[in-house]
Amino acid sequence: MYDLNSISSYLNTNIIGQSIIQYDNLNSTFAKAKNVFATCPDGTVVLSENQSECVSRFGNEWFCFPDKNIYLSIILKSVNNNYLLPITDVVGCSSILSSIEELYNLDCRIRWPNDILINDNKIASVKSDIIGKGAGIILSLNINVNMEENIKNLKTTSVKLEKGEDVERELLIATILNKIEYHYDEMINTGKAFHSVEIYNKNLLFYNKEVGVIKRGRKKVREVVAKNIDSDGWLAVINEKGEEEFLSPGDTIIQYEET
Repeated sequence: MYDLNSISSYLNTNIIGQSIIQYDNLNSTFAKAKNVFATCPDGTVVLSENQSECVSRFGNEWFCFPDKNIYLSIILKSVNNNYLLPITDVVGCSSILSSIEELYNLDCRIRWPNDILINDNKIASVKSDIIGKGAGIILSLNINVNMEENIKNLKTTSVKLEKGEDVERELLIATILNKIEYHYDEMINTGKAFHSVEIYNKNLLFYNKEVGVIKRGRKKVREVVAKNIDSDGWLAVINEKGEEEFLSPGDTIIQYEET
């Protein structure tokens, strides 16, 4: 189990992580966070050592390793609009990336809209979900930390695989939560997360490169050139007509190599 006292000792927050609930096993931290949402304060973190039904964006399964990695969801009650979902993903991605780089000196990249990679291997993923009728957002993070083996037929890695040694999960959790609070405060006050977007764009994979895009529910693939994300988390591209176009992360699938 996580040492909650250790996490608290590293925290420098007023909201995020001031209440933490942990479990040995859950179907998913998101499902539990949704279930307890109404009775928990803003910033509550739900932690689990294992998840039996962990699903990332577009229904993809996230393979879990009990007692090795980090699986958590954060209840965010002060942001409650659908248009903030992409920005919440941006906050999650940039906070994980900057924490891993700061603590372990590992060079990460972000694969729009919600994956963090090292050397093209996935190390983390985030997913934001709106709750009820504008009650708030749940931000879920899955991070490969101390797993010692790659997942068969998938391009994955972990902090341990990259560093060659176990790392303290509690320190990584607290560092990420500290960064999320910084960006969350900006979201609450401005409805934007400009600093998080800046970090995201500096580390965007496939910048200025051609990728295939498909609109959800359709079969036609279009070739576009990926640029940066805008302040709302939408991806700016140059389309087949040479015109700038903005793609919604909610209904656009990028044809990256499967990882």
